[in-house]
Amino acid sequence: MNKLIRAGIKRLFRIRILYICLAVLFFVGGFDMIKECLFPEPGRSLPEPDDYLLSGFITMVLPAAVLIGSFLGSEHQFGTLRNKLATGHDKRSIYGSSFAVCYTAVMIMYVFVWLTTTVLGKLLLGGYTKSTKELIVLLVISFLGFTMLTALFVLIGLCVQSKSGGCVAALLAAFGILICGVMTVQLLSEPEYLAAEMIPAQALSEYEQVPEDPAFVYNPDYVGGSRRKGYEILHKLCPVSQMLSASEEIDAESAFLQAAESVVLFAAGMLIFKKRDLK
Repeated sequence: MNKLIRAGIKRLFRIRILYICLAVLFFVGGFDMIKECLFPEPGRSLPEPDDYLLSGFITMVLPAAVLIGSFLGSEHQFGTLRNKLATGHDKRSIYGSSFAVCYTAVMIMYVFVWLTTTVLGKLLLGGYTKSTKELIVLLVISFLGFTMLTALFVLIGLCVQSKSGGCVAALLAAFGILICGVMTVQLLSEPEYLAAEMIPAQALSEYEQVPEDPAFVYNPDYVGGSRRKGYEILHKLCPVSQMLSASEEIDAESAFLQAAESVVLFAAGMLIFKKRDLK
């Protein structure tokens, strides 16, 4: 399997899609940071590097899906997987080496986002405003999240025997995860009560008042009961929602779930791949 990994990494650095993804990430984060510092909008405060680090990791979900879908789709399209089987490699080694190569690509993007934001943030904006502990928590949560996402995208890329089909399926999964992450964070952050003074007088009659305290009204957008428990489970399982709500402490349960998801997806992908007929 080591030979397959070395050959895969060599091919990884020869394909343009890796450098296109890195360029996109730089444009979204680094270039935008430079533009905001050189040409600030009047009356608008400069952004914080912390925001660019988080947005860079969130944005990275899509390039990771495209890169893995394209890389593994090419293996199907050009018969590389069949050639590996013909030369005596078993499917377990092929799947494991493909995961290792794709994980290397994702980690390259991960480190690129982190280093670019750190260096430019220090030079242009004076460095991060978050504490070291908060940054470490975000980095660890993002690392676990991208491990899970890599396992998912590799499963899709190796089990869909079409380059275009694999890319589309991985992108749809990435969009679904992004939407799920944003949606769960927004819904769970809705307070159960709203201050009546913050609501326009003409609209106040549409809200139900809290009997114990007339200064507050019930928030109609608040999600409670069993629905809230369902959203809380989604929140713990979705890597994007975990990144968006990263705090000073790592949620041990969520971290364990992210690791467990990675193992389950990797095992499921290998099982499905072993049963596929590549000839």
